[in-house]
Amino acid sequence: TMAEKVEEQVEDWCKNQLEKYFTKTESVNSEIDEALKKAPSKKGGKGPNFPDIKCFVSVGFRNIPVMIECKGKKGDFVKTDENGLVSNTNKKGEPDYSTIAKYAVNGAIHYAKSILDYTETYKEVIAIGVNGYKQTNDLETEIGVYYLSKENLGIPKEVEKFSDLSFLKKKNLTILIK
Repeated sequence: TMAEKVEEQVEDWCKNQLEKYFTKTESVNSEIDEALKKAPSKKGGKGPNFPDIKCFVSVGFRNIPVMIECKGKKGDFVKTDENGLVSNTNKKGEPDYSTIAKYAVNGAIHYAKSILDYTETYKEVIAIGVNGYKQTNDLETEIGVYYLSKENLGIPKEVEKFSDLSFLKKKNLTILIK
């Protein structure tokens, strides 16, 4: 059916564009692994958190973790608040775990914040939400790319609109960093 989840195809589509990545259960390094364990899970319970894909953007001395969350259903891309900002909290400022679990961008931002909150080394993280769905036989994809830093108190800032993940390739990183 048209509504079938295509999450695995979305993950494969992402991985095929990356030069180096870590899968859902693969260890990145002990500090990031620990941070993902300590942070509340995306459903609100005890961790661990498993971003679908993890990688790094390395330019000069900067080594920025990238957390990628994939979804595979039309409508599961992003949820924003009344100001159009990606928000993972409810009106009371408490974490909204149903939003974090359902939407690609919101999930990726949750993982990125976990890295900022629970590591010493990493002061900046890139969160990428990728949603895909089948219109006809073609996979339609939506990509949200956000930059979070301790300096900005972990507030997600959209980088720009991308149609694929080629901006993560080594040869394009200087452009991304700008």
